[in-house]
Amino acid sequence: MSKTPTKNHENSYSFIPKEITTPNKDSPGISKTVYTHISNLHNLLTNWEKIKENGSKICKSISALKLYECTDEYFPHQVGPLISSLSEAYDGLQNIVQGVHLIRKQLHALSVLETSGHGVIFTWSAGQIAEAVSEIYNVLLKEIKLKQVITENLAHCRDENLIELYVSAWELEAYYNSEMSAFLFADIGLPWLA
Repeated sequence: MSKTPTKNHENSYSFIPKEITTPNKDSPGISKTVYTHISNLHNLLTNWEKIKENGSKICKSISALKLYECTDEYFPHQVGPLISSLSEAYDGLQNIVQGVHLIRKQLHALSVLETSGHGVIFTWSAGQIAEAVSEIYNVLLKEIKLKQVITENLAHCRDENLIELYVSAWELEAYYNSEMSAFLFADIGLPWLA
């Protein structure tokens, strides 16, 4: 006959001590929230780089068509779909800027709530992180305005030098530099956007 096992009363109650947060320690909620926002910012900037590269290819294609096939009497029909694709790329970049704006607002609110001034993520305080994200946002605003000018004018431009300037400005980005966020992302273990 088999015997039914009984519960061992010694192991049925286990006590696991819980750490009590003190005023000197950062609450884990703020650190997790800031880390999540920084991770989302990293994803947005990664998407920015991908869309920018795609837009650069489109700009180069438009440039090649306009410089080599466009005359006063003939306007290549292939330019229309390329301009639509460039407009979609611009819209994607604009959505990214809006996302960075939301993250900036939320991190600013967290910096107001976090009054201790201690590092939320390593040595970065919530205020320092909010300031760094604000700088990134302001630079992206300038960059998106430049991309808007390029998107609106590239199809109608006939000057070879100006077309090349537009293509270079889309590709090389006059204002945004991915090194701006390199230290912030490195401190939390995210790869640098190169």
